[in-house]
Amino acid sequence: LELEEIESSGNPKYVLKSWNFGANWTWILLPPFLQGLSAFHVDPTNDTALYGLTGNCIARSYDQAETWDYCMTAPGLEGSFKSLVIKDSQTMILMRNGDVPLRTKDGGASWHPLHSVSPIASRSPAAAYSWSGKTLAISCTTNTMIVWVSQDDGDTWVDESGDYTADNGGIAQWYENTLYISSMGQGISAKTFKE
Repeated sequence: LELEEIESSGNPKYVLKSWNFGANWTWILLPPFLQGLSAFHVDPTNDTALYGLTGNCIARSYDQAETWDYCMTAPGLEGSFKSLVIKDSQTMILMRNGDVPLRTKDGGASWHPLHSVSPIASRSPAAAYSWSGKTLAISCTTNTMIVWVSQDDGDTWVDESGDYTADNGGIAQWYENTLYISSMGQGISAKTFKE
């Protein structure tokens, strides 16, 4: 799937979808409530669930973007949404712009502030789960790089910042249980975690 913007009245956004590894493509118009779509997010434990995210909407598709459930509404789900970090169909972290992330442990039925991230929340951190979902990493930059790691979905954190001196960059990628951090100037650093 890819996100495309087409020149026309109002520049509507479409999803480009291929069933045969890019040999042929189909255009699917996004519904009005997803016209501000910034990203797709997948559930690594459910191959039929696809999430679309705008600044104020999380929508879900179960048929590869053909149709979409309307924006989730749930207690606590508010703010300016940045990205959705999915561990499994029940546990998700919603990163927000300038505010603490929200966490759900019930598949999105309710959301609660992740106050453990309060010291760095105003810096709009990025987050990612390891491939197993057992380790959550969060990073942002202030005067230097901050890297925190949690093995309880964000209840507690261990500061893994080490001696990073970069003033930009962050989580690049997990590969199995190894976290790669990139920066401009210091290159790429890696650390393997016991899971």
